[in-house]
Order: sequence, then structure tokens, then C-alpha cells
Amino acid sequence: MGGVDVAQARSALAQLGAQGSGSLSAMSPREVIAVLSGLQKLSAAVAAVQARTLVQLEAAVTLDSVQRGESPRQAVRIARAEASAALKASPSAAGQSMASCRRLVQSMPGLLTALADGRMVPAAGHVVGRVLGPATPRQRSQVDEVLTAHLGSLEGCGPQEWGDEAERVLHALDPGGAAERHREARRSRSVTVRRGRHGMATITAHVTGLDGARIRQGLAVAAEQARAGGDRRGHQQIMADLFADALIGRGDGVDPSTLEIGVLITDRSLLAPAHADAATIEGYGSVPFEHIRDAMRHALDADGEDPELALTLRRLFLDPEDGQLVAVESRSRRFPPGLARLLRYAHQSCRAPYWDAGIRQLDHIVPWSRGGKTSRDNGNGACVADNQKEAAGRTARVITDEQGTRRTVEWTTRYGQKARRGGINYDPLGTAARQRHRRPPDASPEETTPRAISRAEAPPGPTPRDGAEHAARIGVSLQRAVDRIDPALLVRNRHPAGPRSRDRRCRLHPHPRVDYHARRHLIVLDGDPPPTPGVPASPRT
Repeated sequence: MGGVDVAQARSALAQLGAQGSGSLSAMSPREVIAVLSGLQKLSAAVAAVQARTLVQLEAAVTLDSVQRGESPRQAVRIARAEASAALKASPSAAGQSMASCRRLVQSMPGLLTALADGRMVPAAGHVVGRVLGPATPRQRSQVDEVLTAHLGSLEGCGPQEWGDEAERVLHALDPGGAAERHREARRSRSVTVRRGRHGMATITAHVTGLDGARIRQGLAVAAEQARAGGDRRGHQQIMADLFADALIGRGDGVDPSTLEIGVLITDRSLLAPAHADAATIEGYGSVPFEHIRDAMRHALDADGEDPELALTLRRLFLDPEDGQLVAVESRSRRFPPGLARLLRYAHQSCRAPYWDAGIRQLDHIVPWSRGGKTSRDNGNGACVADNQKEAAGRTARVITDEQGTRRTVEWTTRYGQKARRGGINYDPLGTAARQRHRRPPDASPEETTPRAISRAEAPPGPTPRDGAEHAARIGVSLQRAVDRIDPALLVRNRHPAGPRSRDRRCRLHPHPRVDYHARRHLIVLDGDPPPTPGVPASPRT
């Protein structure tokens, strides 16, 4: 095929795998790593060829079935059966693989090339293909163009983050379609129980993203409380036991009143839903804004039914270059609550390369013991294992641009393998458009990506912008946008220090903080003098 003897290549590799090689046994760690890296790229190239082969199999079987007088539906079933036998997978799994490969081959040439070059792992390609299943071919091509432009920042991500990026881009291209897709997906809610090994079982509940985040957060908080109280079971063991106890009425269950679920939405989504961006649930990922808007409406209308349910809006700001969140630093070793919350929002999952585990801890990229600061620039969301990266022989360093702004983090293993991974890009469509606007006619997408340099290479000059400076440069805030729609809708109020009220219409804060508190017909901004009765609030400058 294409001048390559596939059978001969497979035979040579099979012989190496079965019998080994004397040269392999004599290799140094760096030489073995080079072989592994080459095999990974070979595997990705084989996956790209397999994708084209599956698409051709479907086309050939369909043509043959039509000539036999069979229906298109029957042709699809026959093609799946043949793919199942060839791949040694179930017909369902083979059908899913065939569908995602069809989308890659027919509509996403950029990502298919990235897969063939080893810049994207096969699992990420299939995740993106499944996310774009409901999209039109034109929309898939547009998403492909944006993701191809962002390859430099996506290469070090896990498959789930590739899918989240594709979902955010698709949502921005088609907000109305995203709402309809969410309504359709809600109809597939389900629960399955599968037999596990050694007397165990696996329970899968297909629920809305916000409900899933609430369940996870409730179990995680209760497990941490139990561990703090002396329970020596593992974190996941406690979560599993609490889950079973709550469902079958054994024990006290989980108290949901202590939960705070972080959801990131853009001001465009709030004020112009017809042009909404995808929302992001902390620790979960991207969801259609329609799902979050329904939950917000419920919170605003739940005065009598659920007086403890509160909706609070906090202002966050994005860097226009790469769509990442920005913040300020702290002098303590422990990340303060506000900064910790922002890092969890900005990273969503463990920032170790190729990994999608949830954030359990916050890591100093440059360790505190070596002078590392407690700041947004030196903070990373991490799982428990990757918070101990030094014990595994790995180091990390912040990569900045010429202005000293953090862009990504470079990880290096003991034997010199490197990978980079930054924060979540919450504006992939906007950043891709700005990159394209700056691109010379004959430049490749990689040439338009802002050049990242390490802190050691950074020229002398001002320190990175803090959140306030950056906010002033970014454009219109939520407050000014609300003022433009209806100045009477927004009032400003400074709450006195004191205990937090249980009434969600008057929440008190023990320290100054600027928040929005949503009511049915009013948005209150803490941090400014109260308005004069009868005088509309004026825009902030």
C-alpha cells in the first residue's frame, strides 16, 4: 500500500516483540526513550492510516451492498460487522471508531495530519470526532481550522481537554445548535450497573453536567472531612462508601448545603445568549450555556423552595493573547482561597502533560523551598502524584512571552524528555481569529503563535501584569455592559464586616471583596458606596 509492504513491516515488528533484541538490551535510558518516542509516533501514523482504511472499508462495503440491492441501513450494519471482525472489537466500538474516523478523514484534514505526524494521540482524535458528531461538515472544518492553529498549546493536553476545546469552539460557532444538542442529550439520561471483578460492580449514571459536578463535589468534600476527622480509608474509598450509603439509605449521606459549584461563563453569554460561549463547570469541563442558564433561572426563582440556594457572580478576566485567566500573587506559602479558586478555574484538571485527572492539590512550579512565589504564575493545579513531581525526577518551569506574561509550563524528565502544557483557553475562537489576523499571507499557523521564552531568557523590564492592570486593558466588564442595557439594573453596595447572613438577598462578607449577587431583577456589586435612593447607578470608569 503506497509502496510500503505492510505485511513485511508487521512481521519485522512482531519478531522484535516476540523475541526481543540484543541491541535493545544494551541500550542506555536515553536510547530506550528515543525508541519509545519513535514507536509512539509510528503508532500515531498507523492510526491515521487505519482511519483512512476504515473509511474506505465503509465506502467499499456500501457500494457492494448497493450493487446487491441491499438498503443503506443494511450496508452500514455489514460494514460495522466487518470492521468489528478486523479490529477484534465489538460492533458498537467498531461503529464508533468508524464514525469518528469518517469525520477526521472527510472534514478535518488538519487534525488528521497532526495525528499522522504524532502531534496528537489517537485517543484525542476519537474524542474530538465524537464531540463533533452532531456538527455539520462545514462546522467540523471550521473547528479543525481553529484546533490546528492551537496545536502548539494542545500537544501536551490529555484527550479530554482536546474534546473540551473542540466543544468550546463548536459552541461559539453555533450557540443555538448547542442549546438544541443539550436538550436532545438530556433525553438520554440513564443508569447502568455492570459486573466488576472479584465481587465488585461498576455503576454509571448518565446525568447532566451540573448534577455530576454537584455529586462529585459533595462526595469529595465529605471524604476530606472524614479524613480530617481521623478516617484512615482512602479518599476514593470513602467517596464510594458515601455514594452507596446515600443511595440505599445507609448512614447519614452527604449534606449538600456546604457545596459551592464553580461555573465559568462569559459576559457575552449572560447579556447576549444568542451569541453565548460554552460554559465550564469546575473540575468537569465544558457544557452548553443553555444548561447553566436553566440552573441560574432555577436559582433566581427558588426563593420559597430552596432559600439556601444562592447565585453569586465573580468577575474574572482573560488574557486576549491565549484566553487564559489572570490573577495576582500572595506572600504566604499556602494559596489563599481567592487565588486557589482562580487556579482551579483556570486549570480544571491536573496540568501534568497528557493527563486529565482532577485537581486535588495546588503545586508551586518552582518549589517554595527554592524561593518559588505563591502566585498565579507559579501555581499549577495538580493531582496528588504530580504534586510530588520532584520525587519522580521531573522538573517544571514557567515559559513567558517577551512581556513577561506566563504562557505555558515546560515539564522535563530526568532524561531530558520535554512537554509543555498551559491553562485552559476560554476563548479559542477569538484567539484563533486574532492569530489569523496577524498572520502574514505566506506564514504557517505555528509562526503566528506568540513566542514563549523561559524566565531565564526574559529581558529586564516590568514584572508580569497583575489582574487589575490587565482588567483595565481588556475591554468592557460585566458591570459596564449591564449599565449600558439598563442602568437601574445595577446598584453598588459596600457591606459592613460581619457574619455571613443566611438570607441570600443580603449576604455579608467578613472582608472586602467585589462580587455580584444576582436577584430576580437586580444585580448587587459589593465594594462601592451604596446608591442614592432614586438615582440610577452610573458606569464605572
